[in-house]
Amino acid sequence: MKVAYCTGFWCTNIGNGFFSLGVEYVLKKILGAENVTVVSDYQTYTTSYGKRLYPHKNQLEYIAKLDVDYIVLAGPVISKYFLPLWKDILLELKERGVGYMILSAGTMKIDATARCEVEEFFKQCPPFVFSSREHGTYEAFGKYATNAYDGICFSFFTPDYYAPCKIDFGQPYWISNFDKIIEPEIWVDDSSRKHTHEFEFDNQRVFVNSPSTVAAKTDRFTDALIYVRSLLPAPKRENEIGRYKLVRTDQRFHPHFRSKIYAYKNSFCADIPYGYINLYANSQLTLSDRVHSCAVTLAYGHSAMLFVKTNRVGLLERVGAGEITKKPVKLDMELIDAEKEKMTEWLKAVLS
Repeated sequence: MKVAYCTGFWCTNIGNGFFSLGVEYVLKKILGAENVTVVSDYQTYTTSYGKRLYPHKNQLEYIAKLDVDYIVLAGPVISKYFLPLWKDILLELKERGVGYMILSAGTMKIDATARCEVEEFFKQCPPFVFSSREHGTYEAFGKYATNAYDGICFSFFTPDYYAPCKIDFGQPYWISNFDKIIEPEIWVDDSSRKHTHEFEFDNQRVFVNSPSTVAAKTDRFTDALIYVRSLLPAPKRENEIGRYKLVRTDQRFHPHFRSKIYAYKNSFCADIPYGYINLYANSQLTLSDRVHSCAVTLAYGHSAMLFVKTNRVGLLERVGAGEITKKPVKLDMELIDAEKEKMTEWLKAVLS
């Protein structure tokens, strides 16, 4: 069996790279590297003011011409954008006898109308394999696939494909990963200051005071707002919390607003995932507004806490991290290893 895995959009959200590399790793492990070709995703763009720009009329479309048995899509592809982007390509592939799979499947920006349209399309042109990253997606769409699995996000395979090295800052560190909302104030021990969160970590009481957007649902408006806000002086934040150095990651290399990315000391941003993974793998605690920075930190056995409301939290709930918006959590590593093994064995059996 020969497959082409379509991936991309790492520079606008490096978290896409975490699960994308996991999908590539698992496919090559099962099918052999010679039978897995990685290609660029169909290119679209969302402007800073929320308008979706579909492929240009002069853009080369060659995915439908690939000489493979299946193409593979991954991530939150089930959205109101799914059919405008993929319907014609998938139907053309079907005419040629080429099927498709969706791995690490999730939903994004899908209303009732779009949901019904996707369901009707799946009845007409079902995916050969459908593996979800959260239970709700499996319940809603798995029934339309030839083979479906109530799976986990492939970002949890990060330790299987990436071997980190130690980082010597002279002290342990936490990661503050807030690139969709303003970084909250974080401090230890002083309970008299106004705060919205508090928790125990390493025998110290930690307090967090969130801006108004923390613990709120993010959308295209708040995405744009954070860039506008970066043009103003950054509010004061600490660079050490107790005995921990604070390292800051921004998972959006593009748009590359230096005033946003480097508002504080110890800030990191890159256009490929590997440096981020090495940082998360060594972080004792990651505080974030991004589910995949939490997922990778957890996958390496460390603690993480999420500070936004998003339906994507389902991929963390799926692996037992349901309390992650309330306090720092760790994974049961035996459980996550068992989940990865079960999903890999299921996929291997289906593709054999």
